[in-house]
Amino acid sequence: MPSADFCSVASVSQSTGSVLTQTSSLIGIKMWRIVAIGVMVITTQARLIFPPGSDMGYIVPDDPGPEKYDDDFNLLNDVEIEKKAHILERGAREALNQVEEALRHTDEEREVDDRYSALSDNTVETDPVENWHGKWFPHAPISATRQNSVPDSLKDEEHGVVMGVSHVSCDNAKVNLTIDWDNSSINYTCFDPKNHRIPVQSNLASIAKCDDIPKGYRAQHICMFHNITYNTTLPTFGPHRPLWPAFGEYLFVPVQRWLHSLEHGSIVMLYHPCAEPALVHRLRKLLTGCFRKHVITPYTLLTQERPLALLGWGCSLEMATVNNEEVKAFIKKRALHGPEGHYPKNGSFKEGLLKPAEYPNGSNGIDRNICPQ
Repeated sequence: MPSADFCSVASVSQSTGSVLTQTSSLIGIKMWRIVAIGVMVITTQARLIFPPGSDMGYIVPDDPGPEKYDDDFNLLNDVEIEKKAHILERGAREALNQVEEALRHTDEEREVDDRYSALSDNTVETDPVENWHGKWFPHAPISATRQNSVPDSLKDEEHGVVMGVSHVSCDNAKVNLTIDWDNSSINYTCFDPKNHRIPVQSNLASIAKCDDIPKGYRAQHICMFHNITYNTTLPTFGPHRPLWPAFGEYLFVPVQRWLHSLEHGSIVMLYHPCAEPALVHRLRKLLTGCFRKHVITPYTLLTQERPLALLGWGCSLEMATVNNEEVKAFIKKRALHGPEGHYPKNGSFKEGLLKPAEYPNGSNGIDRNICPQ
């Protein structure tokens, strides 16, 4: 009996040990699986999910969110530097392209200029107006009378241009007259004389003065395609036009003309358009009764205090009123004085001439007989 029971117990023990061994093996395998799964979950940032009532689980990855990158080796900085280097390189290439393009255009323009220059060197420029000798309307253009077109026959070593010779290429008393005067009525009209008539200041003394003109001075004759300006409002000498006015009284004569008259020994009478008419008439009568070689014209640049004036070559007499003896003394002293004071020929400029001059009574047609009565 005892031996039989012992054998039974031993058999049971062996069976139980075998079962435990198998169980341990299964448990060990599961544990390793669990460990492996845990490692996988940890390394992959996932979760192990077991459904309710089941020992079978599955792995669910976590929400990754924005990916992060630790640049332990400064790789991003290297990439950024490389990127900037490419940008700089591209900018340099663009700048270089612009320079090359500009140089290319410069070369092309230079070639065009050279071609035109070569063409101009082989081309004789002609101005058709230079060959025109007919009439102009309303007057010849200034380009038709350029200085280099003045014929040699008009050139003069002393005055630049000879005097008294009418020529369309310089001065014919008809070409470009508006360069000296624009025909404005302001120069000879007193607007609203009732309110703008210049009051007579009879207590003001006259002003007589003369300029110190060098003996060797020779006034230049300027053609009609050049402006002539003066540095004083009352010039008594200076450059002027080659053709001088005919003697007499005018609606208006520009200063560029009557300065030539002074050079020929004439007396020029100026009056402001708003001067007292009685004084203007009185001065006119004295001058015309004294001397044939005279020019009378209104002149707005006279002062309000002394709106009357007589001029000789280099000298002037400005007056607020008219003193007969003073006027005659000036005429006698200044008439016929000038570089060409005794030149008797009348002028050819007659634009605006109202009354031609005549020899005064008692002069016997001789200019030296000044103020004969």
